[in-house]
Amino acid sequence: MLKKANRINKTRELQKVYRTGLTMHTPALVIKFVARPKTRTAFVVSKKISKLAVERNRVKRVLREQMRLALPRLVTGDYMLVAKPKAAGFKNKELVEQLKYTLARGKVLKT
Repeated sequence: MLKKANRINKTRELQKVYRTGLTMHTPALVIKFVARPKTRTAFVVSKKISKLAVERNRVKRVLREQMRLALPRLVTGDYMLVAKPKAAGFKNKELVEQLKYTLARGKVLKT
C-alpha cells in the first residue's frame, strides 16, 4: 500500500495532471506525468476495463504495488496511471512489463 503522502486525492489535482501532464502510452496503460517536488500517484481503472470489480481491483493492485516498489527510482512528480480496456486481458506479469516499459521509455526513471 502506498503511503498517504504518495497519493493524489483531490479531484482538482487529478484534473491538472490529466490536462497538463506528459503522456506515455502502451496497449494497456496511459501514464500522465507532471514534475513536482514530491512523488505522488493516482490510479484510474474504470468500468470500461471490466464490469467485475474483482478484475478492476486486480489491475489496480498490480499497478499500485509496482509503483510502490519503483518510487525510489522515479523522477519526482505526480503520476496518473489510467488503465485501458485491454489491461483486463493481460496477466499480472504482462501488466508489470507494460508499466516498466512505459516508465523507461518516458524517461521518468532516475539513472
